[in-house]
Amino acid sequence: MLLSGTALSLVAGVAAAQTTAPSAVPPSTAAPANTTDANTLNDIIVTANRRAERIQDVPTAITAVSTDTLHEQNISTPQDLPGKIPSLMVTSNGTTRNAETVVIRGQGQSYLAPVGVVNYFAEVPLIQGAIISNQGGPGTFFDLESLQVLRGPQGTLFGKNTTGGALLLGPAKPTDKFEGYFQAQVGNYNDREYEGVINVPVDDKLAVRLSFRKVDRDGYTKDVGPQAFGYGYVLTPNGPSNGFAGKDYDDRHYDTVRLGVNWTPTERVESYLVAYYTQSHDNGTGLSISDANTGANLSNLAGNLFYRQPTDPLYGSNDPTIAQGILARQRALGPRETALNTNEFDDLKVWSLTDILKVDLTDTLLFRNIFGYQRMKQGYAWDLDGSILPLTAQNPTLVVAGTPGSFGQVGQGTNITNLSQLSVEPQIQGKFLADKLNTVVGLFYSDVQPEGLQALGSFNFGEPGMVLYSVKTQSKAVYAQSDLDLGAYVGALDGLKLTAGVRETWDSYDGRRYASSYFNIPEAQASKTAAATTWTVGLDYRLAANTIVYGKVTRGYKAGGFNMVGVQQDGLTYAPEHVTNYEVGTKTDFSVANIPVRLNATLYDMEDDGIQRNSADNAFNGFQNASGLDQGARIFNAGASTVRGVELELSVRPAKGLELSGSYAYMDAHYNNFHIDIPPDPLVTMKDTCSGPLAVPSPYLPGARAVSANLSCIPFPFAPRHQFNLNARYQYDLGRSLGSLVGTANFSWVDQQFASSISTPAGEPGATLAPYGLLNLSLEWQDLLNRPLDLRLFVTNATDKVYRISNSNLTDTAFGSSASIYGEPRMYGLSLRYRFGD
Repeated sequence: MLLSGTALSLVAGVAAAQTTAPSAVPPSTAAPANTTDANTLNDIIVTANRRAERIQDVPTAITAVSTDTLHEQNISTPQDLPGKIPSLMVTSNGTTRNAETVVIRGQGQSYLAPVGVVNYFAEVPLIQGAIISNQGGPGTFFDLESLQVLRGPQGTLFGKNTTGGALLLGPAKPTDKFEGYFQAQVGNYNDREYEGVINVPVDDKLAVRLSFRKVDRDGYTKDVGPQAFGYGYVLTPNGPSNGFAGKDYDDRHYDTVRLGVNWTPTERVESYLVAYYTQSHDNGTGLSISDANTGANLSNLAGNLFYRQPTDPLYGSNDPTIAQGILARQRALGPRETALNTNEFDDLKVWSLTDILKVDLTDTLLFRNIFGYQRMKQGYAWDLDGSILPLTAQNPTLVVAGTPGSFGQVGQGTNITNLSQLSVEPQIQGKFLADKLNTVVGLFYSDVQPEGLQALGSFNFGEPGMVLYSVKTQSKAVYAQSDLDLGAYVGALDGLKLTAGVRETWDSYDGRRYASSYFNIPEAQASKTAAATTWTVGLDYRLAANTIVYGKVTRGYKAGGFNMVGVQQDGLTYAPEHVTNYEVGTKTDFSVANIPVRLNATLYDMEDDGIQRNSADNAFNGFQNASGLDQGARIFNAGASTVRGVELELSVRPAKGLELSGSYAYMDAHYNNFHIDIPPDPLVTMKDTCSGPLAVPSPYLPGARAVSANLSCIPFPFAPRHQFNLNARYQYDLGRSLGSLVGTANFSWVDQQFASSISTPAGEPGATLAPYGLLNLSLEWQDLLNRPLDLRLFVTNATDKVYRISNSNLTDTAFGSSASIYGEPRMYGLSLRYRFGD
């Protein structure tokens, strides 16, 4: 069940915020839920303004989830959040399942571009993969004090790339109690999970917290091999192969360990250090081909070139028989079986070191410094087309012959991601005018550097390729924000608060690449420095002790950058994106017939200029390879868009032990002006647009040029019109000698979505993702037989709903086919937790 400014707290009691020096870190998590008064709703402490405050006092749209709720609802990854947080979706963005791109109010990430919702761990933005947009690694969702989701641009206090919002993960800090737990879990698909925490107060100044999590689970998508499709082999980068029958995809295998050290040498100085290391290895994503067109395209060419004999009259033709046969067989097999020509895997290693220094300079002034250093290494093999066709894949590679010496030596090993990220953020926070003026002033510095050779291997149309790349980015910012209760100057205005903030950011990037498989522009380089001003201004008024109303306007932006897989000169870079958000809302607690109710509502209007979108991009190279194309991708800036919506969250506690909550989100997202240039293409002759079919010029014609396509009418990607969720939690006391039972039920529903950035529904029919609803249930016996044991049974997706979460959207391009990723099937299991300590 959700804890939010509009959702019911499932954790009873929260330590009060400090009233001396400004509090910058939320207090530790609350007491057990069974101590909660049936006639009250719980206070929740959040840090949306970079200090600890009651969520009902914060004039912004925010939802918080406690560690108890994460446990009870089996939320362990971002993919478990859609439907539970208003206006939030999580998608693989047409790439791999592990990408887990968070989208809020339609603001997310385009392939190879910056994210629109930044994930923070211990107040530090998580490092992002060089190609896939995974932020950090798995295992960040355990042993947390809370998870907070801020909706709307956060460009003043949280900086760039938060055009949609921010996801704040707050790890549990060491406490002054000796305590901990060990938990084991078993489930279907041979699920075996272990988790443990030990908290040790060394003395009254030093406390240490050590935690770990180990997850091993088989995959739920099986490779049935090319034989199931009527063929005896697949073509791989190493030559013909019998395929990978028996391999399971969508498995999970990772280990993570975390160390927290809290040191308070004096009453006014505190240093909180948290470090973690995570390693993950799995068999990749079980994509499956879901659509293919019958015209001239690479899918049909590949089918005929590699599965017909050279003597066959259809060899090398665009006859669709083979590709359509593979599609028909895949549909007959269903979403849990597939066959690929790539030996998929995903290896990831991440480590992080963060230190948060806090010094109370006076009773009203606080200095904080947030230091973070992170490293990420990743290698993977990914079959983009989800079939046995040797159409398009990404994989690791060595430096190949012909590579310029400035990029690397022939035979050197590479990683797809090998990056470091350094960040430093000093702050001064102050409280003045009898606590009626709160101010934060800060600096921010971030530097992302390659730490070794990075390269993306490809296997497109049966030919291997390599793109070596090096992209350095740097960000500097200065910001200030204050909120003033005008009652400090005019008594009659007491409770009317003005908030204003501004941030100036300077971003730079320096990128270069060498692509052995690109003939038009094999070597490219670009660099740029740009500045942006983002701001916040708002008013909120306390109508009553438990009711506020507010209105605000915020400005955010997403940085531009270098596109390492651009195949056209004008596609090597892309420009920044800017968002202005207008928002009004209310937060209120009241009672009906002595039943406590919490109702929060938000209305917003987001105006986006230059929104970043991506697409596959192919450049004719005069048949210097088998396909005749340099195959890459493009990131471009759409003209303008508007996203309007309503968000409601409701919580009630009708009886002792019974808690009910729910949320609803309505979103109306559309483009105001969206035109892109379609370059000449040797295969695609027609593209569906908002102005009707558009003839695509052939590169064989002298003077052929790009044509403009009107896409202003296409649906906004990953912006479902309706979302809602319903939650129930009931706790029943069995008596002192038996413990208590806690039952939870959650139903979430997500409306139809569109997954493509540059196609109409008619041009890319597979891009329309059907609506779906998911039911999750759990029953936990706490304090089992008056012992420190908790036994829990759970099931997620209880109805075993089959639903798609992503589509590759390549049917409407020269590739001619698309692949889909499906959501998890029914998962069930049992966990046993042993608690120890004071």
